[in-house]
Amino acid sequence: MVEFKSVSQLDNYIKSYLTGSEYLSDFSVTGEISQYTVSSRGHAYFTIKDPDSVMPCVMFSRYLAYTSFTPTIGMKITVTGCMDFYAPGGKLQMQVLTMKEAGKGDLHEQYKQLFERLSKEGLFAPEHKKPLPVLPRRIGVVTSASGRVISDIVNTLRKRNPYFDLLLYPASVQGENCPPEITAGVRYFNEKKNVDVIIVARGGGSYEDLFGFNDESIARAVYECGIPVISAIGHEPDYTIIDYVADLRAATPTAAAEQVMASYDDQKNMVDNLALSLDIAVNQYLTAKRNVLDMFANHKALHTPAFYAQQQLLVVDKLKTAMNTAMEAKVTRLKSEQETVMGRLESLNPTNVLKRGYSYVSGADGKAVESAASLKKGDVIGIVFADGAATGTITDTSFDDRRSS
Repeated sequence: MVEFKSVSQLDNYIKSYLTGSEYLSDFSVTGEISQYTVSSRGHAYFTIKDPDSVMPCVMFSRYLAYTSFTPTIGMKITVTGCMDFYAPGGKLQMQVLTMKEAGKGDLHEQYKQLFERLSKEGLFAPEHKKPLPVLPRRIGVVTSASGRVISDIVNTLRKRNPYFDLLLYPASVQGENCPPEITAGVRYFNEKKNVDVIIVARGGGSYEDLFGFNDESIARAVYECGIPVISAIGHEPDYTIIDYVADLRAATPTAAAEQVMASYDDQKNMVDNLALSLDIAVNQYLTAKRNVLDMFANHKALHTPAFYAQQQLLVVDKLKTAMNTAMEAKVTRLKSEQETVMGRLESLNPTNVLKRGYSYVSGADGKAVESAASLKKGDVIGIVFADGAATGTITDTSFDDRRSS
């Protein structure tokens, strides 16, 4: 038995063995990219895989600069390089020197075809999305019964609002059992109508680990579900078909728990603020109405019943004064007109004419004689003076032709 004095000695031996191997010091391999990131220093860290195995890879920036295409997840590539063992991390990885495109991977092609078909059918349409309840009383979760996902969801919900119920539908979140069990979980809650919202969740993983959620049966179950569904599959960069069909996509299971349940403290503060605003508004309204009542209550008409009558008497007095003034003016005007008429009448009074030395003659019938032609010799006439009258007999008549004409 070989005895290694330290972990470092063991790791260094593995590294030297791998780099010295005839087969592993210079080889090529073809696989599908399932994970791919580039560090701030420009080094590419990715994983290549086939249906059964995966291999971590690193390609340093000085070699990546000569790559003529942009590597993406799902792309099938052929890489050349050597096997390496990263002793500080105890990690076996391939050091890639060259990379060339070998065609798109089978999983990526399956994903693309399903995505395009479901998109054309309208399963991803925004108008199909259902709004989430603000404070769900019961939350349904479809995920693995073991692991951190369900515990993270429960702990996050408890921190935000302890007043909730949770129903777990245990299901496989990886492998061939994943699609049928996830589908069954969504349909169970939809048929029972025993929850207000559904969370379908699993933790992070490789592209192939999450591929079970790129399934048509899951997509249609979520699309047909009458209860809002939140998808929380993997981490922020990971997107699967269920994410596009769901009513809301959360970056992580913890994020799903934060989005599905409003904070109890936030809701309480909002209610308190609304109650305070309502109290202020009611007080302002009552104060305004009270001021109006006080104004009427302090009005003199309410304290002395005769006040209103007195106010009306003042109005009557004003009207009376105005009427008297108008009547006096009219009387004065009429009096003036009367005096004018009386003056005219006075000037036409026969008595006044007689006083100036005139008299008039009347016949036997008492009517005034207007013409000498109406008299003849022997007629008896009456002569009227201003201070009396006399009687006489006509002895002779003469005519003035100029006046008769």
